[in-house]
Amino acid sequence: MKPSTDRLLLPLALLALFAPSAHADDLDTLQLRVGQSVERDSNVFRLSDSANTQALLGTSERSDTVAVSTFGLKLDKRYGLQRFEFDVSAEDHQYSRFSNLDFTAFNYAAAWRWSLTPRFHGNLTADRREYVDNTADVQNFGQLNRRTNRSTLFDAEYEIDGAWRVLGGVFDRTSTSSAPFTFEGDSRITGAEAGVRYVFPSATSLAYRLKRGEGEYSGRVPSPALPNSFHDTEHEVRLDWAPTGKTTIQARLSHLDRQHDGLAARDFSGVTGQLNANWMITGKTSLMGGVAHELGSYQTTTASYYQGHRFFISPVWKPSEKTALRLRYDRGVRDYRGPLPGFTPSTRRDTSQLALLAFDWQPYRALKLTASLQHDRRRSSEPGFDYRSNSVGVSALASF
Repeated sequence: MKPSTDRLLLPLALLALFAPSAHADDLDTLQLRVGQSVERDSNVFRLSDSANTQALLGTSERSDTVAVSTFGLKLDKRYGLQRFEFDVSAEDHQYSRFSNLDFTAFNYAAAWRWSLTPRFHGNLTADRREYVDNTADVQNFGQLNRRTNRSTLFDAEYEIDGAWRVLGGVFDRTSTSSAPFTFEGDSRITGAEAGVRYVFPSATSLAYRLKRGEGEYSGRVPSPALPNSFHDTEHEVRLDWAPTGKTTIQARLSHLDRQHDGLAARDFSGVTGQLNANWMITGKTSLMGGVAHELGSYQTTTASYYQGHRFFISPVWKPSEKTALRLRYDRGVRDYRGPLPGFTPSTRRDTSQLALLAFDWQPYRALKLTASLQHDRRRSSEPGFDYRSNSVGVSALASF
């Protein structure tokens, strides 16, 4: 089933009808969003060049056009010391050729920024995000994986004096996949955290947290090679720093230790971290960049986890108040380690690259139009895990 013309034209008609008449005050507290995008992707399933497309998909074609219609509502309201935030959206994905991939994602992010006194405050948040995970290793099966991440968090901070604060909280996080089999596995983790934070007179802050979590790999059939539960211990240090009025830096350094019940061969530990920087060079140009070191579960017979590093750089140029040219380049490397006893260690190494060029035009405050080009590629030392894809897209988003 192909996307009908009516389904494509209705959001665009709403954009044209409401966007020019939106008032500035409407965008401050309550915001309604209507969007429409169309993208042509040369390799929807991220198949390797060596894959037998006919056998996997029943056709020699790998490309498709996907239309996404978006409807959303956002609320941001303060009452005294309390602040409430709510953002909910529905995204209807319609594929022209592979209509079996059609789906509608319902996403939300809600937050209560609570405060009992100016010195005792915190957050209660809940969110859900469903998206197409192009990096999931289901390419050889001719499937497309949709990942759904949910999280609920309650935290608190008490200001002991002008600089020292005590931190604490509890959390619950889940991650599930639509594909029946992915090596990352569905998971749920529930835990608690505690720590301290020091705020310097310059507003720079340095925080330490100890996090403990109890987790399970949801829906997994018991197996001697695949554990069902695990325990996480993480020591985290976080820095928020603004060295100048035009530069901000956020840094995180952690040590993660994951232990599996009854199957120590799957255990792993190590350092993770991330450093992001944002530099407002001039009123028309800015530069963002970052580096990260990753560690995560990936369970086969020849590996139990992956570790890797990545970096990105993203300059933005605004030739006028209503236009912006954006570039972004991401590059990452992953190695897979931790074989089960008796199996040869994995020698797999993946190198991924993503390049994006986008042009934004905002003819009205309430209307934003975007055209983009993207190149996505992964090289792998193991056959069948490589892919490359090129896409071109246009989108319109109205807020009123």
